[in-house]
Amino acid sequence: MSHTYRGPVALVTVLMALASAWTISLMLPAPAAADPGADQVFVGAYVKDVQDIDVTGESFTVDVYLWLRWTNPNINPPATLEVMNSNGFQNTTTSSTGGVAPKMLYDAPIDLPDGSKYMLMRYQGVFSRKLMLRDYPFDTQMLRVVFKDERADTRKLNYVPDTRPISINRSLLNTIPGYSLGTPELSIIDHRYETNFGDTRTPPDGVPFSCIAIDLPVKRNVLPYIVKLFLPIFIVVLITALIFVLPARLEEARAGIGITALLSIIALQWSTEGDLPSVEYLTMLDVIYILSMAYIAAATGYSVLASRRNHHEKAPALTAALDRRVGALSLAVYAALVVLTIYLHIHNAPPATHFFH
Repeated sequence: MSHTYRGPVALVTVLMALASAWTISLMLPAPAAADPGADQVFVGAYVKDVQDIDVTGESFTVDVYLWLRWTNPNINPPATLEVMNSNGFQNTTTSSTGGVAPKMLYDAPIDLPDGSKYMLMRYQGVFSRKLMLRDYPFDTQMLRVVFKDERADTRKLNYVPDTRPISINRSLLNTIPGYSLGTPELSIIDHRYETNFGDTRTPPDGVPFSCIAIDLPVKRNVLPYIVKLFLPIFIVVLITALIFVLPARLEEARAGIGITALLSIIALQWSTEGDLPSVEYLTMLDVIYILSMAYIAAATGYSVLASRRNHHEKAPALTAALDRRVGALSLAVYAALVVLTIYLHIHNAPPATHFFH
């Protein structure tokens, strides 16, 4: 293409791209913007204690203080603030309808010297949170408590993080059994119900609500799980490797080792599943169990074939040498697959948050 036409063609290409982007933007729903006249409520939190993490029930118990500060005397945000992920079946402080209810530290909102209103509340109870266990037992969980004003959407009210939005009780940093606590965060998110609940004053697809999200990252302490979970598995696998050491003529003993090892691995897996909720995916520990079962099954099957070959060839020395080579190679392949599984799960894990130790 000559230099004469290169400029106009480039201009036409840019214009066509802009037109396409403009057309697509018209087809997409416009992002919800906060009403300039909406009331602003400053919010902050103090995490007093994380008392328990129930992995099986996918819940946790936390004690947190929350404060609100606002200027409009005609609103009362503490009265309409609700917990979105409260566990209504087990908690320590409850409302009449179930779930965690706040304990107001003052009988009524306090008037501050600058003319604003202030209220401090305490929430202590059980909260629900779906846990991601793909990397179990090397997983990191994000415990989240979410608050929302049940009556005012973003057109009327918006939360704003305070100057120092969140702090933590330093004495609890190493008091969560089995976990290390990370740096907590307080953020403001918008949550939209995809319905107007029959309210004709609201758009059919609903409006967003300003929500307060308190995130508490926790990382599982790995060493106890290595001792309790991985060590028994590897002991069973090493005992299975004795199949390749025993003479081929002892086919009953070799088969007995394989069958006993396979039953032991299955029993270990059953005992582990009792500590986890039912999930639709394989955890890292499940993959290691599957690799261990495959190794034991392959070793047992090989022992049967080796015993039959030994009966036909009558060459114990050659059979023993082959058994040792196959045993060393199969154990190396198993170890490599286990290491690769652990590496991939750790490598693909979410970015680590700063954790206290």
